[in-house]
Amino acid sequence: MNQGGEPAHDDYGLPRVDVEIPDDARELYRDVQAYHRELRALRRHQRSDRWRAPLRRSGMIVPLIAGCLVLAMIAGMVLTMFSANPFFSGIAPSPGARHSGRAAAPTWPSSQSPGSQSATGTPSSGTSRTASLPLPDKTISVGGKRVALRGLAGTALAIVPANCGCAAVVRRLLAQAMSAGIIVYLVGGPSSLTELDSLAPASAKGTAVVAIDADNALQTTYRPSGLTVLLVDSRRGVTVTSNLRPDFQIVQKLRELKPAA
Repeated sequence: MNQGGEPAHDDYGLPRVDVEIPDDARELYRDVQAYHRELRALRRHQRSDRWRAPLRRSGMIVPLIAGCLVLAMIAGMVLTMFSANPFFSGIAPSPGARHSGRAAAPTWPSSQSPGSQSATGTPSSGTSRTASLPLPDKTISVGGKRVALRGLAGTALAIVPANCGCAAVVRRLLAQAMSAGIIVYLVGGPSSLTELDSLAPASAKGTAVVAIDADNALQTTYRPSGLTVLLVDSRRGVTVTSNLRPDFQIVQKLRELKPAA
């Protein structure tokens, strides 16, 4: 401004600007708010640039790693689904299990039971398997007295079918039991008492014991086939030997029923 109050000449060559100075500073409130908004927008932009900087520097490495992680998660979920479904695990559920929504237990061969080891004897001995079920909680009648099956240990129970025609096989069993020092219970139904008495010769006294299974507990539990012998060890574990042949040999198995000295 010159002395007369008029605008003076600008020596810097800048364009002429009209500057208005407000009398009240509150009139600049909107300009201050706009300035702060611009600062906040600038800070957001800078933060965004910092987050995106690794992606720009590494190119496709980070997206590739993220994609691999997603695929691994999906593969794990699919494998879990297939392993939990009985239709994909190789075991078909029974019809009752389909309706109840639970997978049925696997079907085991007749010579094998779950949770046990099975061993097949020589062709001349018959079939032997370790039973998963202990002796039933029932009794048999020996000389008119009740004997608890689960109280027996270190012994053999021969399940003799009616009219078995197996006198020679029973005599061989008693001879081997006598050699091993093991008592053999000849077990049959109430109508088999006479036949059982005839199968126990006087020479086997102290080794052969005639017993009546009035409840058919052993038949129901073990489903014997032919002349079947239950070998009960000192720990009351049961090994089932069925379809004994005339030339069988189980002396060693009978001796193993005794508790270790």
